[in-house]
Amino acid sequence: MAQPLLSILADLNEKISRLAGVQEALKKRIIELEKENENLKAELKESRDMLDKANTDVEFLTMSHRLAENPDSIIATRRRIARLIRTIDNCISMIKEE
Repeated sequence: MAQPLLSILADLNEKISRLAGVQEALKKRIIELEKENENLKAELKESRDMLDKANTDVEFLTMSHRLAENPDSIIATRRRIARLIRTIDNCISMIKEE
């Protein structure tokens, strides 16, 4: 026999309430995942920056070993390159001031 209309409406209302609860939980989960995603993006950027810096260091070390034949020459070459870089930086600063 057919269920009374009030019983059907009560079941429907209960199901709607459960679905609303599920929807609310899913919204909260989405917000959590978006925050986690932003944190992971920041962490990835930081890791990439560190990798770029490490690659630059490797290039400089490789270049310095190619420029000098022994450890003393490497140190002297590094100092000379550092001095040249400082000179270039000073020149750039002077150009900016004009």
